[in-house]
Amino acid sequence: MHKFINTLPLLAIAGLIWFHFHQPDNDKPKLAKRPSQTASLRCQVVDGSVYDGDTFRVKCDGREQKIRLCGIDAPEAKQPLGIESRDYLRSLVAKAANKVIVIEMDRDKYGRTVAEVLFDTPNGEQSVQEEMLKAGMAYHYKQFSGNCHNADVFDTAEDIGRSQQRGVWQLSGGGQRPWDYRKQNKS
Repeated sequence: MHKFINTLPLLAIAGLIWFHFHQPDNDKPKLAKRPSQTASLRCQVVDGSVYDGDTFRVKCDGREQKIRLCGIDAPEAKQPLGIESRDYLRSLVAKAANKVIVIEMDRDKYGRTVAEVLFDTPNGEQSVQEEMLKAGMAYHYKQFSGNCHNADVFDTAEDIGRSQQRGVWQLSGGGQRPWDYRKQNKS
């Protein structure tokens, strides 16, 4: 009896973990939160501007800008699942009626706005990055997630995609990372 009582906390933790990973996706708790002190803009995604799984154009306050999603890196178009990643991002944008919330973090060397991006759902705001990672349609780009408010959430979201063998996690070894692919194919 004494040994059984000592294992109760471990059984409870195991049950919580099992419950978390076996809920239907629409019932899973949202991990990312919008930082309360950070300025955000409500923007319209420009039709036909989702270039790949981590880059698109938006129109905010009358001006267009190219957005690079903070903290994730999606497969390139010529990589396995590159087109699927782009199409998955397109589906998220379509589900949000092309309306997103942009939280600017930085500018990259190409002049793109690096941002966390959210969209409204009936259950509240949801992170585009979190959804891409949970679906296995992108990797957590840890090298460039230091300024992202939800960088810690991205690890958890990626773990969900990996544990459920979604997207890139179906490929041998999780596939070639986009940053390695670009380095190998620099022309």
